[in-house]
Amino acid sequence: MRPLLMLLIALSLPISAAAKIYKWVDESGITHFGSQPPTAEKETVKIRAPEASTSGGNTDSAIMRQARDLDRRKAERQVQRTRQDYSAAVSEAREDYKNRPDYICTGVKNRLESAKEDWDSQKTQGYSLSDKQYHGQRIKDLERHRDNICR
Repeated sequence: MRPLLMLLIALSLPISAAAKIYKWVDESGITHFGSQPPTAEKETVKIRAPEASTSGGNTDSAIMRQARDLDRRKAERQVQRTRQDYSAAVSEAREDYKNRPDYICTGVKNRLESAKEDWDSQKTQGYSLSDKQYHGQRIKDLERHRDNICR
């Protein structure tokens, strides 16, 4: 099974060494290339294999080095831009955190004010010793809670 599969793969690969490429210019001056000859064969182009480099392994052309340099600089600029965007977002989040109201502290203060108002209202209507102890303890607890939360 494997030899058959390898044979099919080998046969399906194009044989570029034996292929001919045709070049022709049409009536409007446009140059065409193709694997089939035009109606009248004009010119056959031979494809050469790339030559081995004799410069000691440095096969990069100046254009390739420039392209890699350009890509590297572009990537560095993108990284720098991303860092700046990240720093701006962090600064904005910190500023937003500083400027937002502290809802927990506000709630504790509101409950303390409400407890004091309840006690003042109870005083005008008359109160017992247990009412005085209850409201006094409630106000002390809320003041302690306020002092712990609102630092």
